[in-house]
Amino acid sequence: MELNLDCSAGVLSMVEAVFTEEDRENLRILREELPKIRLLLEELMETLEVLGDEELMESVKASEEDIREGRLIDFERLLKELDLNEQEV
Repeated sequence: MELNLDCSAGVLSMVEAVFTEEDRENLRILREELPKIRLLLEELMETLEVLGDEELMESVKASEEDIREGRLIDFERLLKELDLNEQEV
């Protein structure tokens, strides 16, 4: 009795028999969307890291207060006060 180790054709026909056209379409969509989902999860993890860093969040709150209180100057004004032009920076 001969053992056939090349079963890829058999597996392929089983997959075709098990998956409906809708299943194949859903898998195709999932394959296309996975990179987007991965990117969103990475961004979410970064956001959670920032929100979990108490020192960083205090700094953000202080910066927001500086903005509200008008304690900031724009880049052009900074250059003017330092007597610089944009090409020197």
